[in-house]
Amino acid sequence: MAFVITVLGFCPGSASSTASMSTPPATGDALTAAGPPAFGILGYPHAKVGMVWRFAFPLFVNRSRTTVRITSVRLDHVPSGARVEGYSVYSAKDTDGYILDSMEGDKNVPGSRDMTTMPDYSGRPLVIRGHADSGDYYAMVRVRVVGRIREHLSGCRVNYTQGGNRYTQEMHCEYALDMK
Repeated sequence: MAFVITVLGFCPGSASSTASMSTPPATGDALTAAGPPAFGILGYPHAKVGMVWRFAFPLFVNRSRTTVRITSVRLDHVPSGARVEGYSVYSAKDTDGYILDSMEGDKNVPGSRDMTTMPDYSGRPLVIRGHADSGDYYAMVRVRVVGRIREHLSGCRVNYTQGGNRYTQEMHCEYALDMK
């Protein structure tokens, strides 16, 4: 099961979006990934059923000349034992930096923040001008451990519009909730 976060306030039932939804988006290549999630594995080596984790998506960099409007993000691979409960967009200004991961409900875990108290910008436009990055904004996925997880969560899917066309692009990301 994959949830999708609406970043631009996109409403699938609106009259203006119905025609464009009849064809699948093209595979895009305007974005590149930056930051630790783009190159490594984030995670926790002692996951237990009931834990809720948030993991950051890579930062988005528009390598083209044309503005990109990100419409949604999601994980492509969610193994059994893990349940995606939503996606949020945060500002590094509000969270005192780019939070890579955070476990809910345990203030004793180093680096954990109560992300539920942070402003969520997922209903606002995430616009990236040509040859620029996503600035202070970054997306996170909220994952609950509901059973034995034997594989990593992976594949950060980004859907966007550019020049009036719809695109989808997968970026590298991998999240481990290992159960020993």
